[in-house]
Amino acid sequence: MTTTDALQDLRRRILAGYSLLLLQTYEEERWENELADLALEMEQGLVTWSATAGAQPVLEQSSAPASPEVFLSQIERYPREHLFLLKDLHLYFDRPDVIRKLRDLLPHLAAERKTLLMMSPVETLPLELLKDVTVIELPLPGVIEMRGQLQQARRLNQTEAPEPLDKELEERLAKAVLGLTLKEASRAFCNVLQDIDKIDEDIFPRLVAEKRHLIQGSNLLEFFDLEEGLADIGGLDGLKEWMQQRANAFTSDAQTRGITSPRGVLLAGVQGCGKSLSARVIARILGFPLVRMDIGALLESARGSSEQNLRDVLNLMETIAPAVLWLEEIDKAFGGYDSGDGGDATMSRIVARFLTWLQEHSAPVFVVATANKVNALPPELLRRGRFDEMFFVDLPNFEERKEIFQIHLCRRGWKPEKFDLIHLAEQADGFSGAEIEEVVNSAIIESFADQRVLSQKDLEEARERTVPLSVTMEDEIFQLREWARTRCRAATMEYRVMEVLEEEHRRGEVTQFEEPALPKWMELAEHGQLAAAIIEHVRLHDSVSWGKLLHDFAAYGKQRGEYGLVLKADPKVVICVRISRELADIFCDYIDGRRLYLNPLPASDVKPADRPQLPVVESLGKERASKAVWFPTTIRLLPPSTGSGRLAQVTRIKMGK
Repeated sequence: MTTTDALQDLRRRILAGYSLLLLQTYEEERWENELADLALEMEQGLVTWSATAGAQPVLEQSSAPASPEVFLSQIERYPREHLFLLKDLHLYFDRPDVIRKLRDLLPHLAAERKTLLMMSPVETLPLELLKDVTVIELPLPGVIEMRGQLQQARRLNQTEAPEPLDKELEERLAKAVLGLTLKEASRAFCNVLQDIDKIDEDIFPRLVAEKRHLIQGSNLLEFFDLEEGLADIGGLDGLKEWMQQRANAFTSDAQTRGITSPRGVLLAGVQGCGKSLSARVIARILGFPLVRMDIGALLESARGSSEQNLRDVLNLMETIAPAVLWLEEIDKAFGGYDSGDGGDATMSRIVARFLTWLQEHSAPVFVVATANKVNALPPELLRRGRFDEMFFVDLPNFEERKEIFQIHLCRRGWKPEKFDLIHLAEQADGFSGAEIEEVVNSAIIESFADQRVLSQKDLEEARERTVPLSVTMEDEIFQLREWARTRCRAATMEYRVMEVLEEEHRRGEVTQFEEPALPKWMELAEHGQLAAAIIEHVRLHDSVSWGKLLHDFAAYGKQRGEYGLVLKADPKVVICVRISRELADIFCDYIDGRRLYLNPLPASDVKPADRPQLPVVESLGKERASKAVWFPTTIRLLPPSTGSGRLAQVTRIKMGK
């Protein structure tokens, strides 16, 4: 639920006559401001109360703030259609007189269309009020609010006006701090933006690290800093390419086109070949915090405690989402699972609950599971729908071994070109990535102990002393490969095949596909992707009038209808009329979500046929309009130079025939 959704829900409940609402949130200041705007929009009064400040505005002057029971007794004297925001009233729920007064007020509140909004960080209700109070958990700020904080932080940290950020980068930065409160996000942005010349990929690990405190106190989750990147993985190009494609599925454009967020990936394969490293790099690619769950620690002796631990962990992951949940060696964790009657009953319940969540959860939590013994995994875990893909991570091939040697030499400050990496890679056939790292590390330590410069001979001798896992566990690796051959996707692209394709491309034997003649927005519109087509249409033309948009999209469905758009801050100011409900909803989402912006337009630039039969205003005054007027606008990807102001939010209305 977004902030807009929560406010719409509150509006409906207030109008429906809900007299007592408990609003659960830690962001008291933010939501007090939102409620003030909601009361103004609904043309209702708003009175706030706290134990320290009393009632604001006061009904009668007093030397001390009114106690809760005194303030509750004053509510009947306020005019009709008022909202009353009471802060931390839950601290007085142990007093019978307060509870009794709340229950006595119910008939009066319903008759006078008044609503008591009790704001609290915790859900605490006495038994007497359980049937009378509706609890609403107010959401944390979303991408829209985080974008605003990012822009504000950039202005504070730069002496000159900051350059506009790429929309995709801005969205990724905003999503990196989702799960934080608005104040926490503001502090995080101000912290990481200090003394930097440009915003690049290196800023994401620092932003993500600000979420570390969200899992403090949990002994079931471990937070990891995002230190490794794509350059730290040797090979695994198939997995890298797949993951980069899936990263795009978390964007707003992807969601607009109906693309669901990826659920996760299962990495099975030989030990020491980069599965755990891949989990850390995946989190870096996505720009999400990486949290590892210890499934073994979930288990407790008390009945029901293990299942409750799992529910708490999954709820916490959804709270800090978007995030990457890392399940390491899941084959060992689920070793006691048996779908029949002979297994561990507690483990069976945990696995069943986890599998249900894995398939049904809607929060952007990407699960990365690693396994060494795939035959120990329950069949229910391997079926499609639990994970988006299963990859098999095999022993590195020649090209990958050469790259791994290069990575570990560079990481320790040695120039790879000073060594014969081709020979080392050839002789290290059957070595895993972890074994190659140990070869490099061992050679460096021994040369340092002898006070010598690292040489080719040191590396070769260290390799000769190392017995790889492929020798000691040859049969197990063979069985693992046979199992994965028809069940998993290879994490490594076969480099020989890639060389053949590149050679064919050089000879001109690969078919060249011509670029489509139609503009991208037309292609999207033809395929039913109206929302995405509108973005591309505006991007192509830079500035689009309502008349042009309706004309250009007329061939792709009925865009005219009985709806219009008005300013949310001034509902009598009309932006456009006679559009379909689908189009109205798209623009409400886009404009409120800061993906499209309204820019003022001179009325003389609008064709007579596109003008509604309403009085025209060329500028918005400080006061609300007293009657319906039309404010000409154009649609752009950039806000007005003076800021959006009241043009930042619109709402849909149904017009008369």
